[in-house]
Amino acid sequence: MTWFLFAVGILWVIFGTLMVFATQLIRQKFYHKLKTQDPRRWSPLAIAVGVLLLLSASSSSQVTFIVILGLLSLAKGVLFLFAPRQKIRKMMDWWFETTDKTHKVWGVATLVLGMAVLATIVQ
Repeated sequence: MTWFLFAVGILWVIFGTLMVFATQLIRQKFYHKLKTQDPRRWSPLAIAVGVLLLLSASSSSQVTFIVILGLLSLAKGVLFLFAPRQKIRKMMDWWFETTDKTHKVWGVATLVLGMAVLATIVQ
């Protein structure tokens, strides 16, 4: 399951870099598509990522870190699936309307998180 940790780490590094250096591009292309879709549509993906992170935790030198990420992803998927639609929409609208500075800070956090996942991979 090392391949999954590698894929998640690389995707987070790429997405974090784009959020830092191409904030407007992310807002125009990615967020526009998310605004028009039902958030429940994404819950199976978050649940699947959570399960795969839990399964791949043994391939990491920091098992607890990967397990926590897996549990957070599972919680996100369950929240998107079962929470009232108005609350989810309110959270998503808040995220879509934040400033560029906020997006850049979260981009740095995503970039660091991706590098941390890559650093924990055990051969």
